[in-house]
Amino acid sequence: MDGNQIRFQGIVWTFGKREFAALLVDGHSTNEPDALPRASRARGLPLTTDIRRVPLTLVPGWRIEATFEESALGTQVRLTVHWPHIRPLISLAGVDLPQRWQQLAVTQRSALLLIGRDLVAHDGALPARVARLAESGELAAGFVSFRSGNPAPRAPHLLDRPDRRHPATFVAMKRDLVR
Repeated sequence: MDGNQIRFQGIVWTFGKREFAALLVDGHSTNEPDALPRASRARGLPLTTDIRRVPLTLVPGWRIEATFEESALGTQVRLTVHWPHIRPLISLAGVDLPQRWQQLAVTQRSALLLIGRDLVAHDGALPARVARLAESGELAAGFVSFRSGNPAPRAPHLLDRPDRRHPATFVAMKRDLVR
């Protein structure tokens, strides 16, 4: 789709004395600038009219996953944002996350997800922008579950075992268990 893009940025958001990992997501469409926030609300991410009053309960059906890949440049973080749809909203997108963001998301097992327009910008007026979007009914936000890590590698003692999908192997393994 020409003219459409999704931008995102991980930041540390502070409510009073508490810090949270927050993921800002904005969608740009030349035809419908509010399409992404509207679609997000239709899939369960609540409309937020006051950013200070976002419920701490997790939004069902939404999840952020971070995976880590080693490369010549070091460890690369890739994010996937799952929502109640057959395909993820964001799939394995490379992102540079602050170390504190990663610590908060892992320890709290959740992140604050904010979806609006013009959230990802390079100036210092983010709190005012978020408040303006919320007050005008153009912000979807909620806490979503967070999962970190790659699929666990097989334990070394299992690597030399025969393939479990082969029927003869399964029978042999079953016999070994009976003994």
